[in-house]
Amino acid sequence: MKKITSLLFLMTLVGSVYTSFAQLPQRDYTFYTYTNFEAGYSYSFGEPNQRNFHLLSVGLNKTSYGGMHGAGYAYGIASDVALNTPNFTIGPKINGFIYYQFFVIGSELALYTDFKETTLRYIPIFGIGGERGKLTINPQVILTNKNFEPIDRGAVQLTINFCLDKRPRNRKKE
Repeated sequence: MKKITSLLFLMTLVGSVYTSFAQLPQRDYTFYTYTNFEAGYSYSFGEPNQRNFHLLSVGLNKTSYGGMHGAGYAYGIASDVALNTPNFTIGPKINGFIYYQFFVIGSELALYTDFKETTLRYIPIFGIGGERGKLTINPQVILTNKNFEPIDRGAVQLTINFCLDKRPRNRKKE
């Protein structure tokens, strides 16, 4: 009796797993073009300041993403607002990213200012993510005004994209 009960339990378990997997929806491999509202948070750390800073990032981006392995690219504009700097500091920036599976590489060009001094920074970006968001590490290369250090030279950033428009990407007709 114990063997029959164990066999029935095993058959029920296998049958339920088989039927649950059989009803999974087909994955969509289509390339889509997204227009996104981007919201992010950066934790700025490293030298030269004695304290770490928090930045809020908001912007718009255009993303093309899809395919079997999940690849695409994005470009956009955004602005960082420092939350705990001694002076009000803002940093408008332009950016571009390449996505492949869950890897993200990209760069930004940011102009940080406290309306008395300004610094231009190039920011290479490395991390993980996709069309919906990313978690990246952002070292900063100071291009101008190396004496003005409103924030630190490195950051960890979490960015979430909120889709405003999603359309299938148009293909050229042959």
